[in-house]
Amino acid sequence: MANTISIRREDLSKKGEKRVAISPEQAREITALGAKLLVQPGNHPQTAEEKRIFPDEMYSQAQAAISEKLEEAQVVFGLKEVELDHILADKAYFVFSHTHKGQVKNRKMLQHFMDQRATLVDYELVTDAENQRLLTAFTYFAGYAGMIDSLWTYGQRLKLKGISNPFESIPQSVEIGDLEQIKEMIREAGEYIAEHGTPAELPPLICTFFGSGKTSTGAQEIFDLLPTQHIRLKDVPEIFANGSRKVVYKVVLGISTMFRPKADAPEAIRLKAAAGERFREEYKSHPEFFESNIDRIFPYSSIMMNCIIWSPQFPRLLTREDAATYYAQDQVLEVLGDITCDPEGAFQFSKETWIDRPVFVYNPASQENTEGFEGNGIAVMAVTNLPCEFSADASRQFSSELAPMLPGIVHADFDAVTAEEAGLPESILNATILWKGALREPFLYMKKYLA
Repeated sequence: MANTISIRREDLSKKGEKRVAISPEQAREITALGAKLLVQPGNHPQTAEEKRIFPDEMYSQAQAAISEKLEEAQVVFGLKEVELDHILADKAYFVFSHTHKGQVKNRKMLQHFMDQRATLVDYELVTDAENQRLLTAFTYFAGYAGMIDSLWTYGQRLKLKGISNPFESIPQSVEIGDLEQIKEMIREAGEYIAEHGTPAELPPLICTFFGSGKTSTGAQEIFDLLPTQHIRLKDVPEIFANGSRKVVYKVVLGISTMFRPKADAPEAIRLKAAAGERFREEYKSHPEFFESNIDRIFPYSSIMMNCIIWSPQFPRLLTREDAATYYAQDQVLEVLGDITCDPEGAFQFSKETWIDRPVFVYNPASQENTEGFEGNGIAVMAVTNLPCEFSADASRQFSSELAPMLPGIVHADFDAVTAEEAGLPESILNATILWKGALREPFLYMKKYLA
């Protein structure tokens, strides 16, 4: 027997969110498998706000039933966190729950899923046998949109300061919504730079990328549309002093260049780090012996792109106190693009922003925020749902990555006593946090977050 599958509409609290996990193309695959498919209307009944990039008609053409009520379904495909009063009892929810690291803001939601005897599958945890993530489309698109929006922020920030610059022509991603069109606009800005240079009033443009994973790769792909030179950390002071303004420079920092052993770290750790041996292993095993290396790049970087997720046991890249100290000495940094949107995280002063209010200016001296582009300090772009600025492209790519797992989901036994008996694809089983309201064994550690 095939399960009845449903696609929920994202809640109003998810501002600007129009992405969906199941595109019309994959909806057609679901119905072809013999499953009944229920799709909530894309426009919210209270406000008529459009909450899905694909119109209802495209799902109707895929033989789905458009229905506000989803109680009949065994499986509910969503995207982001679910508001408490919209969590239905005894359903299997597929979402980005943002719970497995103990995220405080979602602990009540996790408890409510448990109270409702729900099964919870988290897209972020869908992995293969080598523990590699299989659903990464949004990660790349976050990098694309994050870099575009950071260049847009940089251009607008300079414009407000009365500095004419080639980045003024770059829009916020959501204004165009067409990745290829915006790429062409960035190429044109790059052609201008190659011929006329960046503003003479400013030092050579150095952009620092923290991390080298998929998010960083996506962001670099956009930055590299400009006339870019990749430089090493040790070369930064010389480039800052004597570099060309007809190119832009990027520095990509991994663990061994983002952090360093503390002066009082055990000698064995300091010696291994100096020799480049097992740095990552030592850092992960003994984070208390390491500190940020950001003081080596802060005086020279005009744009910083945060592409890493921070956890509390590790050192921050930039604390509020260090930001105040460094910024008082050097005010080169104009923009922080916090693509990972990690409030109070690696950059302690970052906070969540949304597409309609994407930027704030943080004053390191007063530790105060000003909404918008104006004010003294660092302009921070930290939009929490960046991939939805390219909702259609990102949704189709994500859905195509999910497609190989759909037959197993459609025919799984969600009434089974345990998840292991349900016949789920192994990748989906890896991502199943709750089964009928109970934490599965790999996630029992999460009990401490609910105490």
